[in-house]
Amino acid sequence: MKQLSLIILFLAIGWQINAQQVEGCATPPVKSEWLTEYQQNPAAYPRSSEILYVPITIHLVGTDVGNGYFSIESLLDAFCTLQSDFVDSEIQFFIEGDIRYIDNSTYYNHTFGEGAEMMYFHNIPNTINCYIVSDPAGACGYFSPGQDGVALAKSCMGVNDHTWAHEIGHFLSLPHTFLGWEGTDYDYSSPTPNFVNNFPVERLDGSNCNQAADGFCDTEPDYLSFRWPCNGELLSNQPQQDPTGEEFRSDGTLFMSYANDNCSSRFSGEQTGAMRANLLGPRASFLYNQNPPQPLDPSIATLVSPVNDELITEVGSLELSWEAIPDAVGYLVDLDLMLPNGSAYNFGNYHTSTNSYVVTGLVSDKAWRWSVRAYNLNDGCTTYSGFEQFTTGNFLTATQEVEGLSALSLFPVPQSAGNQVQLSWSMVESKDLQLRIINLTGQTLYTERFFSPAGKNSKQINTNDLAAGVYVLALETENGRSFKRLVLK
Repeated sequence: MKQLSLIILFLAIGWQINAQQVEGCATPPVKSEWLTEYQQNPAAYPRSSEILYVPITIHLVGTDVGNGYFSIESLLDAFCTLQSDFVDSEIQFFIEGDIRYIDNSTYYNHTFGEGAEMMYFHNIPNTINCYIVSDPAGACGYFSPGQDGVALAKSCMGVNDHTWAHEIGHFLSLPHTFLGWEGTDYDYSSPTPNFVNNFPVERLDGSNCNQAADGFCDTEPDYLSFRWPCNGELLSNQPQQDPTGEEFRSDGTLFMSYANDNCSSRFSGEQTGAMRANLLGPRASFLYNQNPPQPLDPSIATLVSPVNDELITEVGSLELSWEAIPDAVGYLVDLDLMLPNGSAYNFGNYHTSTNSYVVTGLVSDKAWRWSVRAYNLNDGCTTYSGFEQFTTGNFLTATQEVEGLSALSLFPVPQSAGNQVQLSWSMVESKDLQLRIINLTGQTLYTERFFSPAGKNSKQINTNDLAAGVYVLALETENGRSFKRLVLK
C-alpha cells in the first residue's frame, strides 16, 4: 500500500495542471522517453505491413448499488467508432475476456488519485484497460502513464465522439498536437514566445518540427489547448501566429488536437508510424493474438417467434427466439409497445448470450414489435434486424381452456379470404358453446351460440366478410376459452 500511496501522490501532483480542463483530455503534457528516441530515427524501429490486433479490457463502472453502467448497446456503438477511427492505421481492437463490472461510487466519479487506485487494483496485464465512468476527474477522458490505463466519461462516448481514439492515441505514445500549451490560453494579440512551459513552440516553416510540440512534422503547428470548432475547411476559426509572425489556423482533422468531434477524422502518417512501432516494440506483449474473432457473417439475426403479427394467448411470460449466428457471443433485444398514434414506446432492452429471451410483464390488448442485434468481441458495427410484430388480445388474462374439449384444429391454414375453413374438436360431454371471431385489436367481429354434442364435432365457418389478415377463433363457455389462429391471405 505504501507503493500505491506514492503513485497516487505522484499522479495527483503531475496532473494538477489539467484539473480544470473539464470536458477535455486530462492526460499529462509530457512526451515519453521512448517517443523522443523514436523520432530521432524512426527507420531503426520494427515495421510490419500486417494489421495489428490489440486486446482491450472493458471495465464498466457503476455506483455502489450497481446503477449507472454504460449500456452494452452504447458500448458496441462506441467500439464500432473506435475501430473505424483506427482502420487507416491498420490497427484494430478486440475485447479481451468478459466485460467487467465494478460497483464503486468513488471510482464512478473519481479524482486522479482515486482513478490511479482503480487502475492499480483492476488492470489486466497486456491489454489496454479502459474504464468507462461517469466523471473521470472532471474531463472527457485521460490516459494514466503511471497506471497504464484509460478512463473515459460516458457522456463523451457517443457514436460520433472520438475521445476513445484520442486516449488510445496517448496510450500508444502520441502527445497532443499542441504539446506544451496545455493549461495555457493562447493570446493572438500578443507575440508568440519561442518556448511555452519549457517546450519549444513549433514554427510554421517546419524548421523545428522534429524538436517542437509533438515532434511530428506532418502535424502542423497548433497552439489551441481548449475545445474549438472548425470552419468549412476543417481549420480553426482562431488564427494564430508562430514566433516569426507567420499566421496559420490549426488543422481540425487530427484526433490528437482539441478540435470538436465533428471536425476530427484521422491520425497523421507519422503518428500512425509511431503507434505501430510502439506496439511492435515496447508493447509487443500485447500482440499475443493476431487471429481474433472476425466480423460476423451474417450479422443480421433472423427472427423466429413470435412473427407475422402472431396473436399471443398467454402474457404471463413470452419467449422471443431467433436463429443463432455463428461466432456471436451476445445479442441485444429491443421490445417496443406500439401506441395508438402509430409511434413506438420502448418497453425493454435485454442482453443475452443465447438465441432466445423470456420476457415477462406484458399487458394484454396491445400491439408490439421486437428486433435483435448480434455482436462478438471484434464486431460492434452490427445493426438490429428488421422488426417483427405480435399482438396480445384483451381476452387473455385469467382464462383457462374449455373443460372437456380436445383435439381443436382448423383447416386449411392459411386460407384465401372469402373461402370456408373447418373447425374441428372433440367433447367429453355435451355442452353449449359460443364461437367468436376476434381481430388483432381484440374486437369481436362475429358471434354464434350453438350446441355441441359429446364426441367428434366440426363446423364450417364462412369468411366472406373478413379481409386478409390474422384473426382468432374462440370457442367459449362460461368457465373457459380455447383458441385457434385463423390466417387469411
